[in-house]
Order: sequence, then C-alpha cells, then structure tokens
Amino acid sequence: MYNSRYRGVAPLRLSSVNADLAGDPIALAAGDSLIAVGGSVGVELFNATGPAQEASLRARGLNGIIAVALAPRSGWLAVGSPAGLYMFPPGVGPGALIRSGDVAAVAGGAKHVYVAVDNRIEVAPLADDTSGTWPGTTMASRVHALAVDSARSLLWATTDRNLIAFRTDGDTLVRVGAAPLESVGLRLAEGGDTIAVALGERGVQLFDVSNPASPRAVVSWTIAHFAYDVAISKQRLFVAAGPEGVYVLDLSTSPLHTIGLARGMGFATALASRGSYTYILDRRNVVLRRVLSDF
Repeated sequence: MYNSRYRGVAPLRLSSVNADLAGDPIALAAGDSLIAVGGSVGVELFNATGPAQEASLRARGLNGIIAVALAPRSGWLAVGSPAGLYMFPPGVGPGALIRSGDVAAVAGGAKHVYVAVDNRIEVAPLADDTSGTWPGTTMASRVHALAVDSARSLLWATTDRNLIAFRTDGDTLVRVGAAPLESVGLRLAEGGDTIAVALGERGVQLFDVSNPASPRAVVSWTIAHFAYDVAISKQRLFVAAGPEGVYVLDLSTSPLHTIGLARGMGFATALASRGSYTYILDRRNVVLRRVLSDF
C-alpha cells in the first residue's frame, strides 16, 4: 500500500500559503512581483510574496485561456487562447488582440513576447498594437511549450519530438541546436545549464544545455504516472503529477535522487518557481499554493 501510494519514495509534508481561485484555473506564470493564474474567469493576479490575496483581475470574459506570461521588469501580461494572443499593459487598462490564431504557448522576454501558434513561433513587441504580422520561424511540427533564458539570450521550445534552442537577437530567432525527445514535450523549465521537459506518461527528461548548440540528454525520470509540468529552483526539480501531488527531486546528485512526494498538494497541474518560492496550481481544491523551494 505504501509503494502504491508514494511510488516507493518518501512522503513529504510541505507547508503552503494558499490563495483561493475562481472558476476553472488552467495556466500559471511567475513574474518579478506578480503571479498570474489564467482560467475561465480571466487572469487572476497575486502578489508574489505578500498575503495570499488577489491583487487584480485582468482579461475578464476572455474565453478559453490556455497560456499566460509576465514580461520581466515591465510587467506586460500576455494571454494566449484559441482566438489568439492578447496583450495587456502593466497595472491597469484594456488588452488588445495582436495575433489571431490558436495559441499553444507564450513566454515573456524583456522587450518581446514569444508566441507559439500551431507550428510557428513568432516574436511580437510588448505593446497593445492592433493585430499585425510578426517575424518568426516555422517548425516541422506543432510547438507545445516555450521558455526564455534571458541570461544567455536564448529561447527554448518543445515540439512533438524535439527540444530546440534559438538565439534571440531583437525580433529575430536563429536556431542554434536541438535534441530529440522521448515523447511530446508538454512543458519545460529552464535552470541555468539544465532543461527539464515534462513528457506526460513518459515522465521527465533532463538535458545538459551548457552548450546550447548541442543539448545532451542526461537522464529520464519515470516514477510519476503522468508529468504535467516541471519547475527548477536552484538544485531542486518540482514535478506536477496531477492526482499524485508534487514530486521533488535533487538535481545535484548522480544518479538523480527523488527526495519525496507531497500528496497534500491536491491535483497539481502547473508549476512556476521564482526567487525563494515555488507556486503550485491545485485544480482539485481550486487554490494557488506557495511553498518554500528550499524547504
């Protein structure tokens, strides 16, 4: 019974600060000072480190929100839906549709927002200009997830079967490297020289990306029944495993060590790490959880 419940790893009891959510929350993003949760009611914004109280509600009435991103420093909010990409200015003010199409993923950079629409990645300005045509690149298959490595001016993307690195130069994307994935890359997390990719039923695949031109697969982790999302905080890897809760792994050890499973995190489907905290979207209890990453 123990092995069935905890998959053979130690149980964890993580203390969390919780904020109630509304509607059906889907997407999660962490910014410099705000946390964004997108869902059926719009985008709920929370202070990253303050009391667990909603700071504001943006994108009210926007249907089908599937992805959100917060631009560092400026605080622009990007919202992706089947209708397209919407941009909302920092603080207050209405948003505008700047790109039509079925958006799969968004990622916020210091000066641009990156958006995946079907098999294309485009680079749009941080502005609420009317819909236009933006530069980008077309992939061989559908793009599922994006992550920005601002320290090295890189954009990482996952497709049906590949992890791909792009060098960002203004609004230009230059492909610099790629590596095959064991399955569809649902979500990814960037942590310095490490990239973690959530592969659903195939678990998590870790890559050494110290050389972006030649990403190297180093280990596959398959303890969870299903890996929905991943987050990296220093030497800790968090894995959202749906009804199982959240797994925590130690990235500093070889072989990879699973610290334990926190079953008290509800139905965990999305993660984001920022500063000292990791944020967990619990869809069972409809709450946003904040835990110390280095517990």
